[in-house]
Amino acid sequence: MAFSQSNDWENPSYIGKGKEKPHTGFVLFDHAASALKRDYTASANYKTLNGNWDFQFHPDYRQADFDFSKPVPGQWKNIRVPSNWELQGFGIPIYTNIPYPFPKNPPFVGNDNPVGIYRKSFDKPFGDGQTILYFGSISGCAFVWLNGQKIGMTKNAKTPAEFNITRYLKEKGNELVVKVFRWSDGSYLEDQDFWRLSGIERDVYLYRLPDVSVWDYFLRADLDSTLKDGLVFR
Repeated sequence: MAFSQSNDWENPSYIGKGKEKPHTGFVLFDHAASALKRDYTASANYKTLNGNWDFQFHPDYRQADFDFSKPVPGQWKNIRVPSNWELQGFGIPIYTNIPYPFPKNPPFVGNDNPVGIYRKSFDKPFGDGQTILYFGSISGCAFVWLNGQKIGMTKNAKTPAEFNITRYLKEKGNELVVKVFRWSDGSYLEDQDFWRLSGIERDVYLYRLPDVSVWDYFLRADLDSTLKDGLVFR
């Protein structure tokens, strides 16, 4: 069967663009005593973007074919992030187990494909180093712009997506826009017995790393010769 893709949300060749490589999650602290309190949200290198965001819901994705290098037209409503937009009054939740909730024709998902557009403004939170934008999970295929510049996309629902936004930042009034398609070619891999819900559904935050920093690590655990005590090697 021959087919061609005219867009990224129906193109299995792309599961993400502009994303950082997966790694063990952590937030740096300036002092060991602060880190031992085990509350990463209290770090000076962390800034949450959770809360109220501007939001537009378009039942047909063709209604949302905007030039995102310019201000997005239309009326904005409010939505709480993180959440699923169907549980905030936009669209309807769908429950299905075996059948797909869209026409089965991989990698295509048809034209009945709602889109949610999110907008959030923030000031530059850190003075130096690298600033990473973290999404805990976006259910759907998401495209991300900052200050009118497209920084990337992600299709991996239920897993984090991170973008290094350092070079796109300005001191005041940064505008973050996220366009989420409810369905994509990745939706074929999510044919599970569960509710189909959409949107930015886990925490969103910024965190700072020095220009030279640890990016990933692992712990290797074992037992001693008596098989009673654990051993941990970094």
